[in-house]
Amino acid sequence: MDEEQTPEPAPGQAPGPDQGSAAVTEPAELLGEMTLLRRRTRVARHAYWFPLVLFGVLICASAPFYIQGHGPSGTVQILRSGGLPMPLLGGIPGLLVSRYLGYYWLIALLAGLLLTVLWYRRQAGQIGVATPARRAIITGAVLTLLAFSLPLISQAGHVSWLNALWPGDLVLRGTFPFLIISAGLLVLAWAERSRALAIIAVVYTGVALVASLYDIENIAFRLGWNPGPGDWDLTSLPNVLVPALVLLIAGGGAFLVQRRHRSA
Repeated sequence: MDEEQTPEPAPGQAPGPDQGSAAVTEPAELLGEMTLLRRRTRVARHAYWFPLVLFGVLICASAPFYIQGHGPSGTVQILRSGGLPMPLLGGIPGLLVSRYLGYYWLIALLAGLLLTVLWYRRQAGQIGVATPARRAIITGAVLTLLAFSLPLISQAGHVSWLNALWPGDLVLRGTFPFLIISAGLLVLAWAERSRALAIIAVVYTGVALVASLYDIENIAFRLGWNPGPGDWDLTSLPNVLVPALVLLIAGGGAFLVQRRHRSA
C-alpha cells in the first residue's frame, strides 16, 4: 500500500494547521536545544575552583613572612630589610621582619600564573572546549612584573617621581599582592562568563582592601582575644589568613558545584 502523502498547498493558499505548527515548533525546539547546549558548554568549561584554591594556598604559605617582631609592650620592632627595594610586593622596607617577602611574592605569583595556564590547557584537552583565560594570565603577569620593576626604575634620579605612584596604605602592610590576585580573578570572571566567580572576586577584593587598609586583629581583640607575651608576633596574621580563607572556601564550594554539574 502506498504511504499517505500530505498534499502541498496550492500557490497562494495558506498551509494547513499541521504544517504551520510544525514550522513554528521546529525552530523553537532548535533554539532551545542550542541554548541548552551553550549553557552546558559554559558550565563544562568552568574550572576556576583551581586558581581560587591555588592562590588561597599561596597566601597561606606567605604567612610566616608577615610575622612581625614586637617588644615586651607589643610595639613593632623596626628592622632593616636590605636587598632590592620591593615596596609593592614586600611592603615598606624595614617594617616587616622578613626581608624575603617581596622575593616570595615575585616567585609565588608567577608560579601561580604558570600553574593556572597549565591547568586550563589540561581542562581544554579533557573537555574539548578552551576557556579564554589568556587575558587574566597576562593581567596578573604584567601587574606582577610592574610591581617588581617600577621601584627599581624609580631609583634612577630622573624618574624618582615614580615614587609618588605608590598606593600608600595599600603598600604599608605588604598585602598589595592580594590585590594583584584580585585583578586577575576579575578578568578571569569576565573570561569565564561566570556570575558566581564575579561575585567571589568582588567579595575577595573587598576583603583584600580591608586587609590592606585596616588591622583586622582589632576585631579579634574586640571579640575577646587577649594576646599573651608570646602571641604578639601573630597579631599580623588575620590580615593574611582572612583573605586566604575567602579563596579557599569559595574554591572548595566551586569544586563541589562544578563536579556535581559534570556528573549530572
